[in-house]
Amino acid sequence: MTKRRWRLVIFAAVLLIGAFIMQYREKNEDEAISLILDHATEIDAIELLQGDQSLLQATGDEAKDFIEKHPLSHVRDLSKKERTIFEEEPAYHIVYKMKEKPLYEVEILEVAIRSELDEELQQMVFTVGDTQYLVYWANEKKALEQSTNTQRLLEQFGQ
Repeated sequence: MTKRRWRLVIFAAVLLIGAFIMQYREKNEDEAISLILDHATEIDAIELLQGDQSLLQATGDEAKDFIEKHPLSHVRDLSKKERTIFEEEPAYHIVYKMKEKPLYEVEILEVAIRSELDEELQQMVFTVGDTQYLVYWANEKKALEQSTNTQRLLEQFGQ
């Protein structure tokens, strides 16, 4: 084969591999979302962490007050540039558990540059005291719409 044909073959192979990887990531993301939505009503415990320190471990009725009623109701990809609008380290970490095993985890990011928030992100941000936060699903690199339950959890147990 000539050099030109080899280049075309290599280019086609790279495109196919790239398409396969993208499809695989989408499938995994869809499966993760489906798993959470299918088992959302079975969440029976919640843990709030700040760094390595546990601020709350709630189960049963105590946990029900802080569990998201409709998790993943509004999900938005967060680009690397948008991620820089928030503090690098999460302010809090929330683990939603089902039968003592984590179903999913989110990070609560503090807004570092308020002026950079676009309109859609501004609607997803919530305020506790004088600080603005965003719920971030780090495993999927997505911002999640907050609920009053998350806000109430931080107001009562956040430091």
